[in-house]
Amino acid sequence: MNNKLSPTEYQFMEIIWEHPDGVSSFDIYNQFSQSLSAKSTILSRIVKKGHARCEHKGKQVYYYANLTKRDYEKLIIQEDIKQKMGFNSFQKLFAAFCGKNGLTENQADQLRKLIEELEDDE
Repeated sequence: MNNKLSPTEYQFMEIIWEHPDGVSSFDIYNQFSQSLSAKSTILSRIVKKGHARCEHKGKQVYYYANLTKRDYEKLIIQEDIKQKMGFNSFQKLFAAFCGKNGLTENQADQLRKLIEELEDDE
């Protein structure tokens, strides 16, 4: 994933995630000790990677998350599994975990239903 957040970008993104209705650059800048230009560059990279968007309101710039922290972390976990284990789907990973080469269509359907049920429980 070429848009994975660096550790510093992740810290900035945590501030954005804490403010689902948007957070001003001023409020973000006050949380960190880097120079103003460094903070601006970090936020710019986050936007460029597609994790947040910004809107200009008067003299302030407000940042909004494009995905939740949980969704970001799920993407990172999926990418890590794909890179490290060569699996590009949860079904293949689950089958390998159970010592199988793959799932039957019926097993795959049951697994999809279980995942949907678990997601609906949230």
